[in-house]
Amino acid sequence: MVAPPGGQMDTPPPRWARRLLLAPLVFVCAAGLVLMSPLIHLWAAVIDLIFDRKRWRASRFVGVGLAFCVVEVFGLFTLLTVWIGSGFGRWMNRPFWIRANTVLTGQYLELVTRAIRFFLGYHFSYTYEPIPPGPQLLFSRHAGPGDAFLVARVVIRDAGRRIHMVGAEKLQWDPFLDIAGERLGFHYLHQSPADSTGDLDRIRSLAGSLDDDETLVVFPEGGNYTDARRRRRIDALLARERVELARRAQALKHTLLPRPNGTLAAIEGAPDAVMLFVAHAGLEQLYGFGDLWASVPLGRSVVAHSWVAEPSDAAGDRRTLTAWLYDEWQKVDDWIENQLSAGPTGVDDLRDDVHSPPPSVTAEP
Repeated sequence: MVAPPGGQMDTPPPRWARRLLLAPLVFVCAAGLVLMSPLIHLWAAVIDLIFDRKRWRASRFVGVGLAFCVVEVFGLFTLLTVWIGSGFGRWMNRPFWIRANTVLTGQYLELVTRAIRFFLGYHFSYTYEPIPPGPQLLFSRHAGPGDAFLVARVVIRDAGRRIHMVGAEKLQWDPFLDIAGERLGFHYLHQSPADSTGDLDRIRSLAGSLDDDETLVVFPEGGNYTDARRRRRIDALLARERVELARRAQALKHTLLPRPNGTLAAIEGAPDAVMLFVAHAGLEQLYGFGDLWASVPLGRSVVAHSWVAEPSDAAGDRRTLTAWLYDEWQKVDDWIENQLSAGPTGVDDLRDDVHSPPPSVTAEP
């Protein structure tokens, strides 16, 4: 996500306000919009019939918005049910209830990503290289609308794993993501903290506590890719006379040079974990609502691929680890370049197409 101008919405309200005020307000408003959905859909259809018969953009965006409302109402109601069933939260950390929250989050992501794909009009495919068993650190590119949802959905729904995620704290404005994330051990970061020591310690702790069926997802770029953000990063490096890093950043055509501290903290916490890198292509140049409005229906395929970087490749001090991270990230960028050079692929089927490794090397659901 991209912060609103001035960052007014970056910092969410305190936890008590999010639970007692924000969550009920969002539930009531979302439920009200769902009840009014026939009239809202009719209004959007009339607008499209008059002004946009070829692309039906008003109907598409209304469909996405109302789908989010339905999923939010469903999600918050089931979160409440799980809270009551777990003895009003008393047994929430027991395996059964952890699994219940994981399944619920996976279903939420499934419904959200289906709505995004259907209304925006794209096909999603994801391929893997063979993955050894064990705890996983997953380092993913971050670009385009809903890409983090797609990655998280694959981890939970297709790989059958419990997920932890490091994300921006503004996601806590969404009550479902806030509550489910707290239960599943997500860590939400401030974009520009005065002191990042606590955040890094938390990431190390999360990584160090991973079980064999758990994955920690980190976005090394530290934000959603945009051309402007890439330019600012390069200019900042040049201003600080970090010429070599600026050259590395300039060599990346489609990604941002990673901010290594969070990634290194995860590796330090779990140096023997399976380390995965995820690249995806197809959501380029979609930086905000205006870009989406101009492009919908997308009529394209979004493709993703992951590979394993052996833990032994990352052995060494922080400088060695950082160089290793930059080298792997160049592979991410090169993969994206190869996909885009091959040309766009039309949408033939809106079902997800996930090519998994052999069952023997994946976690059981």
